[in-house]
Amino acid sequence: MKQRLIIFSISIAFVLLLGGFLINPGPPPASTFDLKVVKIDDVWRVVDATDYSKRTIKVKRKDTIVWTAEGTDAYFQFSNDLFNPVEAGDSLGGGYTKFLKDGKKLKLKVKDDAPFGTEVYAVFCTADGVYAQGESPPKIVIE
Repeated sequence: MKQRLIIFSISIAFVLLLGGFLINPGPPPASTFDLKVVKIDDVWRVVDATDYSKRTIKVKRKDTIVWTAEGTDAYFQFSNDLFNPVEAGDSLGGGYTKFLKDGKKLKLKVKDDAPFGTEVYAVFCTADGVYAQGESPPKIVIE
């Protein structure tokens, strides 16, 4: 009787353990990426907010990207495939545009069906009337 109880207990433990490995935990949680539009050595750049040497980011669908303008107002232009427009009238010239005031944040979520690959976008800095560079132009890689 004692052996049966031990075998039964081990069997239940094994089933519970195996069941934990077979449960699909779902997709990993979405990440947030912080970028800055900032002037470095007299050149406006789009950089990682924590590491200015990083200029191209790699994101996944549903991730959030947050840009902060530092020292300039900025106009952003993206392809229509990357983000969902937030307001009516955001679309301009076959793309998606947003305006960002100096010191403010622009927060956009990558579309659920954004195409995989490299997406280039433009950031016009009003302080000097020039476009910012990332890796000239700025890029987002969707993996």
